[in-house]
Amino acid sequence: MWLLTLPALWYSLVAAPVIRVEVGQWGDHTMVRGVHGIEQSSTENYRWTTARAVFAVPNLSDRYRMLRLRAHGWRPDGIPLPRVRVDATEQWWAELDLQRPPRMYAILLPGASSRPSITITFNSTAYAPPGDPRTIGFALDWIELRGTGAPAVPAVWQFTGQAVLVGLSLALVAALRLPCAAALTAGLAAPTAVLGANLSQPLWVSLALTHWLIIIAGLLATTWLVMPRSVRWLEALRSIGTSQRCEPLPLWITRQQARIAWALLIAALLVRLAGAAHPLFDARDIPVHTRWLTTVAGGELYLYSTPAELQNRKTFNPPAGYILLLPVWLALGDGRLTVQIGVALADALITLLLLLIARELGLPARAGLLAMALYVALPIVMTMMWWGFATNALAQAGWVLLLWLLLRLTRAPGIPIFVLFTVAAILCFTMHIGALIVLAACLVLVVLAGWRALPRAGWRAMAAGLALAAAFTVPIYFVAAAAPLAGAERSPATLQLGASLTRGMVVWPERIGLVGQALSLGFLPPILGLAATGAPLLAAIRQRHPLQRTLILSVLAVCLLFFVVYVGVNLLTRYIYFATPLVCLAAGLALARLAARPGGRWIATSLTLFVAWSGVVLWLGGVLLRIKPSLVPLTQ
Repeated sequence: MWLLTLPALWYSLVAAPVIRVEVGQWGDHTMVRGVHGIEQSSTENYRWTTARAVFAVPNLSDRYRMLRLRAHGWRPDGIPLPRVRVDATEQWWAELDLQRPPRMYAILLPGASSRPSITITFNSTAYAPPGDPRTIGFALDWIELRGTGAPAVPAVWQFTGQAVLVGLSLALVAALRLPCAAALTAGLAAPTAVLGANLSQPLWVSLALTHWLIIIAGLLATTWLVMPRSVRWLEALRSIGTSQRCEPLPLWITRQQARIAWALLIAALLVRLAGAAHPLFDARDIPVHTRWLTTVAGGELYLYSTPAELQNRKTFNPPAGYILLLPVWLALGDGRLTVQIGVALADALITLLLLLIARELGLPARAGLLAMALYVALPIVMTMMWWGFATNALAQAGWVLLLWLLLRLTRAPGIPIFVLFTVAAILCFTMHIGALIVLAACLVLVVLAGWRALPRAGWRAMAAGLALAAAFTVPIYFVAAAAPLAGAERSPATLQLGASLTRGMVVWPERIGLVGQALSLGFLPPILGLAATGAPLLAAIRQRHPLQRTLILSVLAVCLLFFVVYVGVNLLTRYIYFATPLVCLAAGLALARLAARPGGRWIATSLTLFVAWSGVVLWLGGVLLRIKPSLVPLTQ
């Protein structure tokens, strides 16, 4: 298969007639440097350059030698128009005398087939407008490299690198040892994705080639080294429950199912890391995260922000998420990549945790696998990966880990699991203020209702672990943080309860409509229907956990509570995102029951692929095209 893709790959690298960058639109910062902020006119977006600007793109082929740009060199009357010296391949190549109205300029570049990138430098006479701190060169609307039409071959680095990328992808599919149909589908998807991306926009793959080669090679090495042990560990897991006649409990998962579980984990990692590492991708609020990461690395643990959860009032921002990211920062050395890849790794871990939680809840292995498959690319998860706050996404991973440890601890208390549970609780409590509000409400309900549902030993272990975690975190919030903020001035946006309630009574239909649309976009209507069907099944399982019904009711009660709070007073929390694990597990159980019926397997497979397609398209649209989800409450 790999050899068959090489001719198509060759063609895809020289097929595009033009490589174009719209200056002033999302993604131009990756290829155009030495420019000021985006400006808009009635007909176009553009940027002013500084005295020295650089246009650099990967070298796909020696065919792209015609440089064209649309620009103008406005100056006030009496000021000479700018002259621009163009350097190609680090040598002087041409000069342009720009005019006042926008015009298109063209330059035939020298051949550069042996270079990995094409770099064009523009050195222009600068002008400092009065009262403006900037020094401007010329205004750039768009810039492109157009094919000359002459016979050409792909650049060696790009063709070789992308061929290796496809080969490593096929090797990864083979190493996963999937069933024949799944392996064939994945094997066709890998080269198709690369070829399709090249034909759509040649820069998408070429810009991220080095990052993607490292990711695929890392996942392949991890699969070879870790997959056999992980499969054996999963295969040894036994069902939860009580056995008759002192016989050992049956095995919970088969070897083939364990391999599928590993493949789903790799798929979750691949989707997230491929987007997080792409040069075109910047997560929301990335400057804030990189600044706070640097602050925490310097030893300062007290960060302050104005979160929407507290009506934009200045409050303490806990540092645990940035502390967890420090090892990633040491490995990568780049703040932006550290935040984005750290969030991607943590979120992918939830995929495996859902399988382990399914076992604790007494679900069949197939239901756990379907829950994993839904989570791999659920639209609300993909949205949170780049539109949500990074520490909020990290807190979701902490919450799912805490949930698994809570189920383990209350079922079979022990010192090791107690220590892990307490540490996980501390991390969750010091991760993100909005996540803390939702998590604390849920845990209070679980502790109060669990008094009657749990054995005494399990309840005491849970309560003791949470008490220790609270004893550690309360001084951080209320001694070190609350005291400095006690005298802070109230923000004009601080909650006015009476006014908020009055407004809520007027706009409540609009807010309910927004939440309804957010649920449909985030979880998709078929999955919401399956989750509504699966929740009663989840509560009625015969070999269920003592906390099973309590957890389900607590999560639903917390979501309902904060829904009412949002509709009434417009206080925002991520309660919809908080319910994602429960939705996946309930929908997975319903799909598993459906798959057991005649013809149901194809329906379950189709629905799962539909969810994956929807989430991946949303993720890639956000990464490559900066298409923002249409509703902010999608993650709230």
